[in-house]
Amino acid sequence: MSGEPVVIQLSWEDPVTGQSHRSSLQAPIAIGRESARMPEQLGNQPVSHLELVHKQVSRWHALVTVVNRQLHITDKSANGTFLNGRPIRQDGQIFTPKDTLRIGPFKITAAVVNDGEADATELNQDRSHLAKPGTGANPNTILVWLVGGGILLLMGLGLWAAARALLDQARPQVEPPSPESSIENFGAEVGPLEILTTTT
Repeated sequence: MSGEPVVIQLSWEDPVTGQSHRSSLQAPIAIGRESARMPEQLGNQPVSHLELVHKQVSRWHALVTVVNRQLHITDKSANGTFLNGRPIRQDGQIFTPKDTLRIGPFKITAAVVNDGEADATELNQDRSHLAKPGTGANPNTILVWLVGGGILLLMGLGLWAAARALLDQARPQVEPPSPESSIENFGAEVGPLEILTTTT
């Protein structure tokens, strides 16, 4: 790496909120879930930190450096770091601004900022937590799901009652025979009884 500081602009979208983020940091940049687990120095250079808080991101996931004005990424994670959908090599890999890094659920692009632009870009020196996903669902979302579920349940019960009523109406109505009519019908079928007498 050269002695002059190099600024890298990282861009990504939060997988939970969909919000776009952009940060310009001085290289080298450690990316991970916990800033305390990332190195403070690399050789004699201070290391910038980018925290991506998510279960799939390792505490120290990757290291972005600049070698001969080219971006270089090294995987430091248990889950792997991917470049355009493929795992990066064990010894690291050079990548361009057209490439997409995947760290956990985050898809990140990076570019070296021109020297003229570096003065115009405010550097993120406080190492703030830039990508914390929401801690839970929005309370309104839960209410909408509960109301929607209740409406669907009521609609289902209404449809069931309507279908049952239609089936009851469609069934032929047969009156059960009364006990008197069954005796009369029995007599009609058998006919009059004849008594035979024999003489001896």
